[in-house]
Amino acid sequence: MNYYENIMILDPNLDEKTVESAVERVRDLVIKKGGEVLKSENWGLKKLAFNLKKQNKGIYILLFFKAPSPVIAELERFYKVFEPLLKFLIVKLKKKHVESILSAISEAKSGQDAESASKREENKSV
Repeated sequence: MNYYENIMILDPNLDEKTVESAVERVRDLVIKKGGEVLKSENWGLKKLAFNLKKQNKGIYILLFFKAPSPVIAELERFYKVFEPLLKFLIVKLKKKHVESILSAISEAKSGQDAESASKREENKSV
């Protein structure tokens, strides 16, 4: 399986619930086709460099996932008819990028685990 980075720019007029459901639809598609989503980030509303579909702002979403190659063709077909999407980019990652991303993800998870453990300790002492 290959590792990929996917950036989506969604319509800025969407509410938070619609954005979450749009990201969930993409996640489900990757998972159903045999892939695994490693990380997703909502970068929020940002100004675009140029207008896309008469919009000058967009909601940026970043996904890191690993999947078999045919999943990319399926994602591209899905994106062509996906209404809230303004623009997308899918990039296959090289080994050195994969290693750095996986280490960053594991560090973030270990940081969250340590933070949640310290909160549990605080709650026990109270």
